[in-house]
Amino acid sequence: MHEYIVYRHGYNEENQDRERGLPEKMPVLRLEADRPEEACRKAAGRVSLFAGQWLSAEPADVVDAQVNNLALKAEALGPAEAPPGGEGA
Repeated sequence: MHEYIVYRHGYNEENQDRERGLPEKMPVLRLEADRPEEACRKAAGRVSLFAGQWLSAEPADVVDAQVNNLALKAEALGPAEAPPGGEGA
């Protein structure tokens, strides 16, 4: 078995908070399955879906590596530079 991240696609007010934006692809669950299709099938009984919404799944190790890579890039950039004239200028 492999670990998958399941995503819900499509926006619906019933299951997404407008305050958090309107993501078209939102991670909703992490679970173990043999294939992405199986992960989606398992998740379908555990997450809400409304008209116009569907699920997809990606291997968790790939997603985790992408997220970690983004964090490393941000860390490598360092803190933002202070504006000219120092702080509070």
